[in-house]
Amino acid sequence: MIPLHRSHVVFYAAVVTLTVMLAVGFGFWFIRQQMLTGNDFLLDAESKEILIRVANLAPPVDAGKLEAALREHTEYDQALFFFQVHEPDGKVIYQSPNLGAQPLLDLTGGLDKRTVALPPLGLLRVAEYHTPTVHVQIAMSLRNFQSINRSFVRVFLVGVPLIALVSIGFGLALRHSTLRPVRSMQAAAQRISASNFGERILVPPGRNEMADLARLLNAMIDRLEKSFNHAKRFTADVSHELMTPLAIIRLHAERLRHDPQLPAKYHHAVEEQWQETLHLADTLERLLMLAKADSSALSLKLQSLATSNFIGQFTEDAQLLAESRGLKVVLAKNEPGTATVDQGWMRQVLFNLLSNALRFSPPNGTITFSSQCAAGQWTVEVWDEGQGVPPAQLQDIFARFVQITPRAEPGSGAGLGLAICKSIVELHHGHIAAHNRTDRSGLVVALTMPLDGRPPAGQKS
Repeated sequence: MIPLHRSHVVFYAAVVTLTVMLAVGFGFWFIRQQMLTGNDFLLDAESKEILIRVANLAPPVDAGKLEAALREHTEYDQALFFFQVHEPDGKVIYQSPNLGAQPLLDLTGGLDKRTVALPPLGLLRVAEYHTPTVHVQIAMSLRNFQSINRSFVRVFLVGVPLIALVSIGFGLALRHSTLRPVRSMQAAAQRISASNFGERILVPPGRNEMADLARLLNAMIDRLEKSFNHAKRFTADVSHELMTPLAIIRLHAERLRHDPQLPAKYHHAVEEQWQETLHLADTLERLLMLAKADSSALSLKLQSLATSNFIGQFTEDAQLLAESRGLKVVLAKNEPGTATVDQGWMRQVLFNLLSNALRFSPPNGTITFSSQCAAGQWTVEVWDEGQGVPPAQLQDIFARFVQITPRAEPGSGAGLGLAICKSIVELHHGHIAAHNRTDRSGLVVALTMPLDGRPPAGQKS
């Protein structure tokens, strides 16, 4: 399907060009008909004088009488007309000198006027008039008509492409002015997100379709904002209200776990209860954190840090965690740079990414970290050697409660880790994305944030 901004121009140019072609074609046809009508009028006027002379001849009409009657008149008008007289059986008995040896076409039994090409005389308009004794033919040259026809063809061949180009230019200008409100709406709609629901589309002045569309979209965004705010408040309120009873349940479960009088048959059930309570408490804490991030209530303690020092220290801690699971962490690249971030939350992001990589890496696998500083951006990548993610799910793994592994599997979590990473990175005006490895199986998660723009000092590379 042709995009709107192109089809708009194509349709306009096609309509204008076709309209001009039809107008020019109709104009040429009209001029042609008028010229033929004018020629026919002259032929009829000329025929009256000839027919009077023929009518004055007593039958039988022979070539000598006819030539004597017509010579003076035909010689006087031969600059404009050609004359020929033939008997009803077709025998020519008179021709004007300007015809030479070329006879005119006999029109007996057909049209009384016809346009014919007669070499070497060219295009002629021939009229035939019948009397009781002879048939009189008078012809006129259509050289002027041919000249106009050639001029029309030249104008058509040059003018139509020129009109098409001009109409495309006007179409582009029309597209620019017509689609400007649409582009403005598109830009505003792209800026509206969960963290920026307060912005609205600018309503064009006046009462027209674009203004009505902008009002409709703003009304829809109002409803979405209300629903989103209700959902955020509900999530935050429910999470907050559940923390206290959940803490009491966990406390009782811990007491039962350490109660020496607890019957052995209940040990497993109490242990399961305690584990699920911890999982639920962790999920509620994460939901509270996401609710704060969505409402911009999550406080950031921003400070400038040396990226290479920060990544170097984190990978040392990551190596200890990986070794406990029989895995290895490698720091492939650690370029120096300076960025202003909240170190605590950034460690949380990297720890979440490390946890995912540890969970999906095969035994004896390697997790690779890479930190690059270029073009004013700090990019951190985490590579694992797991099975990767189905391409259709790559855009969804940062959504809430999206899990690659079934919930029943150990350590599967609640599907909030990458959602938290996304919220924290976006609070730092950054971006996070994922793609599958191309050299082997595995997933690459990359986060990008702005650098400070000043030379780093005192970093270890």
